[in-house]
Amino acid sequence: MPVVFTTLEQLQEHGAGAAVWRRLGREREQTLTAALDNPDGDALYRRQYAQADAEEERRRAAEREARRPVCKRCGRKFTDQRWEETTARTAWKAGDLAVCGTCHAGDVAREEATAETARLQAAAPPESEHTHHQEPDRGRGWFRRRT
Repeated sequence: MPVVFTTLEQLQEHGAGAAVWRRLGREREQTLTAALDNPDGDALYRRQYAQADAEEERRRAAEREARRPVCKRCGRKFTDQRWEETTARTAWKAGDLAVCGTCHAGDVAREEATAETARLQAAAPPESEHTHHQEPDRGRGWFRRRT
């Protein structure tokens, strides 16, 4: 609310339409309409709106961080990507939903190593116990010695 004032002498000498009005916070006399005008009002409104918007954004970010899951193994907070993986429709592909991306990557690496070991064992020819534990027989063949 603007506060404007003048003196009776100035009103009598110059009239109410002259630049005899002073507004608190301004430096010189102005006409009544200029003194009542609020030219910085729009800028002030935009500044206050931007501050309120920034504060609202900070509040939302703090609330989001408070809801961010924590890994049950290492205690680290989930990254945005891992959080998205565990909450998306394809969460069934994300593995253990209670572990962070690093722990999940370790799980995947262990599973792949186990699968690779199983694949290599399945591809290797079976070893017989005979050939593995006994020494090769000497003297067997075309010209073997009879005992």
